[in-house]
Amino acid sequence: MQNERVMIKQEARDYLNKNYGYNFKLFLITILTYVLLSVATGEPSGWVAFALVLITIVNFFVTISTSYVSLDGLRAEAPTGNPITQQTESLKSKYVWGVIVISLLMSIYTTLWTLLLIVPGIVKSYSYSQALNIYKDSVDAGQPLGYNEAITKSRELMDGHKADLFIMHLSFILWGLLVIVTFGIALFYVYPYFTLAGQNFYKHLVPGRLGLYDLPETVRDAVLQENDEDELS
Repeated sequence: MQNERVMIKQEARDYLNKNYGYNFKLFLITILTYVLLSVATGEPSGWVAFALVLITIVNFFVTISTSYVSLDGLRAEAPTGNPITQQTESLKSKYVWGVIVISLLMSIYTTLWTLLLIVPGIVKSYSYSQALNIYKDSVDAGQPLGYNEAITKSRELMDGHKADLFIMHLSFILWGLLVIVTFGIALFYVYPYFTLAGQNFYKHLVPGRLGLYDLPETVRDAVLQENDEDELS
């Protein structure tokens, strides 16, 4: 599994480096709103509180939009449109209600599990982590899933792979430290990289998309060995 995680991250980094100007614009609002929410302190009132609510809403939709667009770009191996207008991707009528309801349901389910014990809550968050991607793919295929059905499909898809994604997330700890020592400047590289790696994980995981995870182990090992030989040649 380690070789697969390395390959998945390398593909994401290659895509980011090759199209960094595009990705900088694509993730700009997501990062800026994230920073604003992170530095907000105290108990704001009045217009400040209202502004923070608006920023939270913008961050929510733009974050999902950038993840959707990143998945499309990784599959196409090239940017798929204008990075400015694509930041409203999740607000398209075909996605928006699914994005809202599925996100709400995931939050409720994860919170209920967390009330029992912290660890089950974390495990369930990884089980549900691909629900929005699965819903997007079902809509794009003209066969939209029900909201709970998308969550169920995510649980099934992540069965046996939750630890893989968790370990990949842990591998970004040093990148997180880089963000700290650069006073946040590195976030403009690390955040897109983290998102692209996560979406590339899904690209390789989901059946029917030529992902490595649904290939027989002997075939998968042969593919990984061929990739390693290509990098050395």
